[in-house]
Amino acid sequence: MLHSNQMRSMLASVFILPFGFAYAQFGDWAPEQTNTTICVWNQPRAALVRDKIYIDGGSIWWSPGLQNGTFGPVSNKGNFQGIILSYDLSKPFTRDTNVTGLLLDGTLSKARGGKGNANGDAPVYYDGAILANDAEFFLYGGAVFQDNELYDPPPSYETLKYEAYPYGPDKPLWKPGFSSRRLPDGITRYVAYGGAASAPSENKAWYFSGLTAPSRGPFFWNAAASPDVKASVPSDTLITLDMASQLTEKWTNSTLPSHIKGRANPEVVWVPVGEQGILVVLGGAVFPEWAGEAHVSPNETLSEKESPVFMSTVDIYDVANDTWYQQPTKGGPGTRTRGCAVVAPAADRSSFNIYYYGGFDGIHSSKDFYDDVWVLSLPSFTWTKISEGKASHARAGHKCFLPYPDQMMVIGGYTPLSGTTLTCLEDGPVALLNITSGEWMEQYDPAKYGVYGVHQKVQATIGGNSAGHATATAPVPSGWATPALGKLFATSYKFDKMKTHWPYKPSNTTSTESPKQPIPTGQQRKGVPAWVAPILGVVLGLVLMTGSLLAFCIWRRRRASHEGSETSSAREAMPERLYYWVKGHPQRQPTLTSTRSCEDSGADHSPTLKLVSPSETCSSPTTTACHEMENTQLAELDDTSSPVELHDTGLSTADVMWRNAGFTPLLTSFSSRASLRSAVCESPVISSISASDGTPSTPLHPLRWTSKVSAFSSVSAESGEGTKSWSPNGVVSPIGPTSSPIAKSVAENDDEDADHDVAARASPQQNVISKDDVRQGSS
Repeated sequence: MLHSNQMRSMLASVFILPFGFAYAQFGDWAPEQTNTTICVWNQPRAALVRDKIYIDGGSIWWSPGLQNGTFGPVSNKGNFQGIILSYDLSKPFTRDTNVTGLLLDGTLSKARGGKGNANGDAPVYYDGAILANDAEFFLYGGAVFQDNELYDPPPSYETLKYEAYPYGPDKPLWKPGFSSRRLPDGITRYVAYGGAASAPSENKAWYFSGLTAPSRGPFFWNAAASPDVKASVPSDTLITLDMASQLTEKWTNSTLPSHIKGRANPEVVWVPVGEQGILVVLGGAVFPEWAGEAHVSPNETLSEKESPVFMSTVDIYDVANDTWYQQPTKGGPGTRTRGCAVVAPAADRSSFNIYYYGGFDGIHSSKDFYDDVWVLSLPSFTWTKISEGKASHARAGHKCFLPYPDQMMVIGGYTPLSGTTLTCLEDGPVALLNITSGEWMEQYDPAKYGVYGVHQKVQATIGGNSAGHATATAPVPSGWATPALGKLFATSYKFDKMKTHWPYKPSNTTSTESPKQPIPTGQQRKGVPAWVAPILGVVLGLVLMTGSLLAFCIWRRRRASHEGSETSSAREAMPERLYYWVKGHPQRQPTLTSTRSCEDSGADHSPTLKLVSPSETCSSPTTTACHEMENTQLAELDDTSSPVELHDTGLSTADVMWRNAGFTPLLTSFSSRASLRSAVCESPVISSISASDGTPSTPLHPLRWTSKVSAFSSVSAESGEGTKSWSPNGVVSPIGPTSSPIAKSVAENDDEDADHDVAARASPQQNVISKDDVRQGSS
């Protein structure tokens, strides 16, 4: 038997997924674990799409909370489900909120079908980018974890797309979801550690430089022992994704000019200046420690010499004219990489202020990271530090966004790799900075926001006030590096192309648990174990499904039984009538219908079958007398023949039979013999019967009449409910007028003598009773 802790871990990993409580730490829970929280999140890729931030990939280390109130060792179980986390900006949080639980709400799986193992289709990428507009995003680049025993890495041309909203021409069959896309020739996914930027108003996104393998081929995140498959060489490319058409996006690969240096993990921001905006590239490093072995830079000396210039002289790309510029800055912070940056335009757009937070120098991963906040103000190109921060709060490898004009949200990141124990992020995986005041916020409320105001320290550098009115409108003191760049900044961007999706309607779902001890599965730290809820949910679900299925089966069975009883009653009704019809009459075995020939009295009088055509049946042929024994006198025995019924003093044999069967004689419903003959000949069931005034023209012998009736396949009669047909199986079926050859025959012979008896005819598949046999009853 499985140990109880093993069973609990297995059930947690199996049952949490279908019910959507959380993908709790993407793996098995530790013994006695009741909750989990994100300790660090190293190098995710992320994008803001309208009111939601999507975060994918990277390396997540989880801190398990135990029943005794302590924390277990941090763990990283991987992310084989291919889970993308997200943060809904309509959900508030405070210092006491379960922020990890908020990130686990509304997760997406890159696995085909939305669940299961995604390694073979879309494995976890370390670093890379999410290139997005306001409706969709593409996952591009990054380093794959190599595990040849579990899966083969994706091909060089594969990228994954997610459509959140439709746009462009009407798409009736559209629905949100992932789809695999193929990169065009000349572009591969074999690049990582670059800088990404998106411009939803232009439906464009970019990926700048980064690192590739020496062969420009495959590389892996965990390839520490093989430099040939490790991303270590700077890329000289700018990848552009044009998303103007949702179903026909275009990729292009441009080679960087020689004076624009490739590097690892710069920050790239899009600034609304010029016709289509500009890209500003900040920071980055060459020969970083993650490109070497054991977190050691391949060339620390060269890195310290070249990397600082990326913050003192920034690279600028004019999107509309496909042109690169460089512009020196003043008072920069030195080397920065793996930080994050956002752009905040002044209210009057006299300045565009780029906020850069965190990171480190790219070489010393075991030393303190940066927690300061710097602002690069354009077009003056001056740096201003607005917040010093503290080492314990610092992080690197994070992403940041502007949910509101005056707030910067920081997601993910990791702490210095010093000692043998991993230090968790001080304020959890999500932090919030008010960029107007430069103060870190303790809560996020979607109902509370303000207009961005230029920070006081920035005002002191560029002039003006919080609303703008900057007096420094050109680089100081160097001036423009080229007049073309000054002209570019003098060209205003059409801000009406930029759409805003805030304010966000606050959500009512919040958690009051400590962010140190979030409980994504909804379980409390003490009391009922965390694994009870998933099991109980599954059991109750199965009981409900089983009960519903059982009720449906019972209903179907009762319905079938009810329908069967109605059919049975209808079938039993006719045999009962037939029983009373023949009740009290002599019985004899039915015989084949036969005719006797009178042409040769000395010939063999054995019965012969005769098929009567419709014309013969409905016509009135001349009656020929037939004697049983010619020229021989016969003596009839006394009391052996049925007496002839007195006229108008009793019922004939036929009347008795009709009454016992519960029917009104057919003959009485017709006003004339001609109408009777027409009705009979029109019936598809009745061949013919004797048409007269309601009684036979000559008395019929009961025994012979009974024998003739028994040979019929069906007999028709008129009841109060309409004309019906008796069939051998007892089913009563209505008889309506139909166009048949018989009716045509009767119409053609309507002028013949109506006193002749019309022979009864069985269905076409049965033997036929001829007119002569009917007349045998009177002989």
